[in-house]
Amino acid sequence: MKKVFNVTMIVAMVVWALGGVVAPMQVHAASAGSLIKMAGNPAVYYLGADSKRYVFPNQPTYNTWYADFSGVVTISDTEMYSYSIGGNVTFRPGTKLVKITTDPKVYAVEPGGVLRHVPSEAVAVDLFGSTWNKQILDLADAFFAPPTYTIGAALTTLYPKGSL
Repeated sequence: MKKVFNVTMIVAMVVWALGGVVAPMQVHAASAGSLIKMAGNPAVYYLGADSKRYVFPNQPTYNTWYADFSGVVTISDTEMYSYSIGGNVTFRPGTKLVKITTDPKVYAVEPGGVLRHVPSEAVAVDLFGSTWNKQILDLADAFFAPPTYTIGAALTTLYPKGSL
């Protein structure tokens, strides 16, 4: 009796002989530093060098980093699911002052999400100019606490780290 082998049978025997399974190569549309989203979902993420996605909690936070959405790449659901969430993106340091709606204190944002209280209007004018009060954005209470933001020492006469 003559044995007939087809390509599928040969590949199966080779895989069995090598003791493994051949998985298709994954091709990702995004790379570290990309802005990513899924089709049909408005949420935008920053893909970090650690292959984790970082959440922009709202559009005002996004707008402190980017002027528009032209650089956002739409990726497949499968690719999005392959990136675990690494945390929240904070307001870009040095661009805006922030406050929460349940507390009148105003804060400057430093790298790493460190918030530094601006203790008086005189300090605010000295450090941020006469239009300092037009540079304030509301921060959702839910993001005010660690790990997104932490409270540092109050500002006095030094510009906060990361100021533009």
